[in-house]
Amino acid sequence: MPRRRFDFDFSEEAALTNDELARELATHSALSAAEIARLLPRKADKERLGQLIQIVNSSAAQNRKIATIRRNFGELGGVVLKLLRTVV
Repeated sequence: MPRRRFDFDFSEEAALTNDELARELATHSALSAAEIARLLPRKADKERLGQLIQIVNSSAAQNRKIATIRRNFGELGGVVLKLLRTVV
């Protein structure tokens, strides 16, 4: 197997970025950064939570928010279910 010319490990940087994202999301929700990190360990899920927060906090009418969530539920559904499990 040929050796790679460059072999970098960015796992520490990725974890820091993921933690920063959790802290930023916490400023826009009732969840703490630790709760967000525990519920949504993957960065992609945190980004989806950001999309949900943006929809919910928008100035759009309730029906428009529901329609937007419904239209994007295939992508956002996993995060919605994880959030509901913490409430129910």
